[in-house]
Amino acid sequence: MQVRHNWPAVVAGAAASAAFVISGVIRGTYPFGDRTRSTNDLGQQFIPMTAHLRDIVTGDAAGDLIFNWQSGFGVPFFGEVVAYVGSPLFWIAFVFPRDHIDLAMFVITTVAIGLGAAAMTIYLRMLRPAGPVWIAAAAGTSYGACAWAIDDGAYMPIWLCGGLIAFPLLCLLCEWILRKRSLAAVLVTPIVVALLWLSNFYSVYMATIAAGLVTAARLLTLDPAESWRRRLTGGLRCVVAVALGIGLAAPALAPTFLLLKVATPSTPQGFQRTGTREFLSRLLPGTEGVGTSPGLAVGTLMLLLALSLPFNRAIAMRQRLVWTLTVGVTVISMQVAFTHRVWHGFDTPQGSSYRQAFVIAGMLVIVGWLSLSAGLRSLVTVLAPIALVVGLYAWTWGVRYVTPTTRVAVPALIGIGMLAWLLTRGRSPQWVRRSAVALLLVAVLAEVTASSVTIDAARAKLLSTSRYWGPDHTEVRSLVQSMDGWPKHRTTPGQLLTFNDPMLIGGQGPQFYSSTIPQTTSQAMIALGFGYTLYGRALYDPVNPVVDAVFAIRSRVIHDSDTGPRLVPNDVVAPLVTVRPAAPWKSTDPGPFGVQETALGADVYTVPKLPPTKIAAGATASLVASCRPGSEVYLQAPEYVELLIDGKWKPTLRDRRPGIYSGAPLTRVGTADASGNVRVQIKASMPVAVSRTALGCLDRARLTAAVRELNESAPTDVEVGGHSITIRRTPGRAATVAVAAINIEGWRCAVDGRSTTTISQAGLLTVAVGPQASTVDCTYRPPGARLGLAAGAGSLVALLLLAGVLVWRRRIRP
Repeated sequence: MQVRHNWPAVVAGAAASAAFVISGVIRGTYPFGDRTRSTNDLGQQFIPMTAHLRDIVTGDAAGDLIFNWQSGFGVPFFGEVVAYVGSPLFWIAFVFPRDHIDLAMFVITTVAIGLGAAAMTIYLRMLRPAGPVWIAAAAGTSYGACAWAIDDGAYMPIWLCGGLIAFPLLCLLCEWILRKRSLAAVLVTPIVVALLWLSNFYSVYMATIAAGLVTAARLLTLDPAESWRRRLTGGLRCVVAVALGIGLAAPALAPTFLLLKVATPSTPQGFQRTGTREFLSRLLPGTEGVGTSPGLAVGTLMLLLALSLPFNRAIAMRQRLVWTLTVGVTVISMQVAFTHRVWHGFDTPQGSSYRQAFVIAGMLVIVGWLSLSAGLRSLVTVLAPIALVVGLYAWTWGVRYVTPTTRVAVPALIGIGMLAWLLTRGRSPQWVRRSAVALLLVAVLAEVTASSVTIDAARAKLLSTSRYWGPDHTEVRSLVQSMDGWPKHRTTPGQLLTFNDPMLIGGQGPQFYSSTIPQTTSQAMIALGFGYTLYGRALYDPVNPVVDAVFAIRSRVIHDSDTGPRLVPNDVVAPLVTVRPAAPWKSTDPGPFGVQETALGADVYTVPKLPPTKIAAGATASLVASCRPGSEVYLQAPEYVELLIDGKWKPTLRDRRPGIYSGAPLTRVGTADASGNVRVQIKASMPVAVSRTALGCLDRARLTAAVRELNESAPTDVEVGGHSITIRRTPGRAATVAVAAINIEGWRCAVDGRSTTTISQAGLLTVAVGPQASTVDCTYRPPGARLGLAAGAGSLVALLLLAGVLVWRRRIRP
């Protein structure tokens, strides 16, 4: 299809993008007003990760595409690249200034919506070229700016870059293969499929299933003159092309899948099916129910057209039956527990429960277009869907997802649609026909825009947000850069806005939030006294001097609501790499106190024994102990406990489901007085049993001495690469070399060129070396890299062989 024939796709893409932009203007959200649009993961993950990706490209990051030294004391970044920022559309961020990263993300989202609309329009035109082109553009617009795109995809832009675009594009590629047995189709399809799967395998996996269903429906509804052999071979060619494309993406997919396998899991929970009335209400425009219901709506016009297909006698009965069953079975599959798990890769999702809803939106648009392009010639074809929509409208009137926009838009579009149908029938003058179509198109765009405004406003009341980049970000970034001494030591930005501030603002801190965070990292840091939420996928910095000493945090930004951010230096820190005795010392103290001491290699805490303490909900208690005078006192804080600090009760934890979903960090609660007495007042908001070893007293003098010894025995040279570290020491005695990074699966080390086994000491990456050893080289390689490369190479060879066979057959064919 030539480019000049694709103007409806351009119009559809521009219209869908315009609807999204105009809704932002009306709402006054960034960049058109002061309201932030950084909802949930958009602000917490995508914007920080995109900023970090940009830093990698510009050479300003500590790390590379494989490993991230800036977050979580060293974590893989390869999984984030594939799962969060792998789409080529994220390259748009490279052309924006770093302090406009929020604007870059807005543009990425807008472009993705437009491309989804354009891809669907091209596919519809390929299916039925004779249909009315302006309605094809309206159909593409309705898909690109569907309820799912605005409600779920707008704050998960990688789903837009993946699934929303991939579904019509995969359908288009398979249609191309079915129609033409060309070498170009065989070569191009696997490459495009590979790029799509690299964009976001999660949502593209759903799109691939849906495209398979649509292609199967196409095979069953081809012209009866087409032989079944030709249909089956065409379907097989499509399957092979898609499989080869997935295989080409294997070098990235295999390591990512293995990273997810060892990532911190969430607590399994069963599928909570939405009630039928509530579920079907989301077919209506303007409805909103993010996280609990599917965004199915594609506008009133496309819903009417989709529902007209079963009644449209201009279409053969077999086609009507096949397409109706295809859409119906797909809808039902979203409400059945087993098939729901299949859609989500056999993993019940946390948060949004119907992430595959965009495929229903796409199918509704496809069947609607098939019906319209065949012609709406009878009253039954027009009135039957109107009756169904009116019935649904009345039945769901009181459902909580229905908004005032829904109540106005549905009858308005039914009326305008009926009027347009009447005016375009018979021998109406051309100007009347054109005016009727123009009115209908304006109404569709207005409905899409109004729905977007309503959805965004309703969602903003339910989900948390983060501030867009402003003067406070710039100030903190300047403070961090003023003391940046990596890799000699770390400078942490603290937590200004997100769990990923080290990637967003800069520096090297412990904070990290990702669904790919290694479980080893979460467990090690929680054991060290870190607080956590999201089942351990996001970590709170305990701001603890022993942790700072162990992990070489030389300075940190402290955020004070009264005085603003300030940089606090700290000289009592060990270097990034330390050399310990061959038999490392291990603490016998319980809980995080002992783990911190083992990581440090010295005894710096005293853990007094407390009497058994149980506190009823709402009651207060005093924890009384004796420590060395002047010691800093820390509480291994039970969840849902409040501390009396400066005469005010302050909670140690604000999150839900303590001990499962979230946990409190090790918290400083005071200083032992001149007599060594310690008294900590606590209040419980729910029944709590306080551990007998809940308090620990830190001796600063011992900590200073331990750090001095580690600095004196530091290696002679340390070189840190993107995902590697080289350590040189003076030979002389057997020792243990410890890197201030968590020992996760994937680290491979060698001593003087000979491979050796890594050791985990209180979670640290450590290597035992002999007395003559001088060099330790450690490199991080994502697990599964070799498997992925082998699969990718095999797929490439198979693709080239297939292309060769096709060329050979073409040459010998008479």
